Amino acid sequence: MDVLLRLRVLIWVLVIGLWGVLVYQYLGETEPQTAQMKPVVNPYSIAAVAQAPEAEPDASAAAPGRVEPNVAPAPARPAPPAPRPTAGLRETGGSVSSGPVVAAASVAPASRPPPAADRPTLAPRAAARRQWREDRTIVVPDPPVPPGFEKSVTRHFNVYAEQYPASDRLLELLENLHGNLMLDLASFSPWARDQKVSVFLFKNQDTYRRVTGRPPWSGGASSVPKRKVFLYESAELPGILAHELTHIYFDGFFLEGTTDPLWLSEGMATLVQVERGLAAPNWLRENLRSLEGGAGLPLESFMSVGTTSGWEDDKVRLWYAQAFSVVRYLIRTQYRSSFYKFASHLRDGRPAPEALYRAYGAPYTRVRALEIAWRHEISRATAANSPVGE
Repeated sequence: MDVLLRLRVLIWVLVIGLWGVLVYQYLGETEPQTAQMKPVVNPYSIAAVAQAPEAEPDASAAAPGRVEPNVAPAPARPAPPAPRPTAGLRETGGSVSSGPVVAAASVAPASRPPPAADRPTLAPRAAARRQWREDRTIVVPDPPVPPGFEKSVTRHFNVYAEQYPASDRLLELLENLHGNLMLDLASFSPWARDQKVSVFLFKNQDTYRRVTGRPPWSGGASSVPKRKVFLYESAELPGILAHELTHIYFDGFFLEGTTDPLWLSEGMATLVQVERGLAAPNWLRENLRSLEGGAGLPLESFMSVGTTSGWEDDKVRLWYAQAFSVVRYLIRTQYRSSFYKFASHLRDGRPAPEALYRAYGAPYTRVRALEIAWRHEISRATAANSPVGE
């Protein structure tokens, strides 16, 4: 009798222990989404402009230097667009790929689709992980100051502003956005602690387009290898910054291995822009509701998309909403370290099912298993608990 009793106790201990491990694993990290968030104040909003004094040139600022030979975004690495709050489908990235834009300037009709663009893929490299660890400490030199620009320096940014130095409000916005983005992206860009991103701020779209060569619907662009962001003063600037900085901090993680797939790159950029940049596109909620009702592509087809060029606008928006939702699920369903491992395996050239299982374990043995779990999770969502604001 004693043996049976002890056996029962042992079984119950094992069951409770296993249950505790599962709960501990699948609850994930319960970080409050706003506990560490810094304020995101738009220096170009109507209220901010009304309160801000007119900027004057700073005599102590760095003197303009020669024109940088390659001020335009480097064509080697695309920085695809993000979804835009009020309009339709525009390009925001340098070396563009197509899609909705969270924060492009309102320059073209909302229904106009972006141009076609191919995302080059980097061939898997031998010992990619080791090579990446060696190369991540490479220092990208600060670019010279172009004529007609003034340079300002913060802890994490070199800001080259046209005509006069960047305002204190803009510099504060940059640092606050950096702090917010690092809540999700610090592990992907350890270099960001000590090295800077260069931001080129143009006074208007005309000079921005003339220097960068971007099309009329472009609101911002970036060069991931050179850690440069190009944009111009507009009310949508915070959203553009959040999106383009995400591409630099996240996509740069993949430069020394296999490039990140489009869904992962744009899903992360849209997620960070919504949750850390506080700039949700107005079409996102509607498309998330469609996903809750069963819309969207099967995940294997969805993950194989390399470009949305030529798609109808509604289809592109739904695809971006699906990218946002899937990436958010992957980050929130377990620990952040699980998502980091998943991205690392993809960078090292492993196929998605293998990367998924290595990072998340059972039951994620196939992409289909992820789809079942993700669909079940979003089917329980409601407008009341959706992470996207009105």
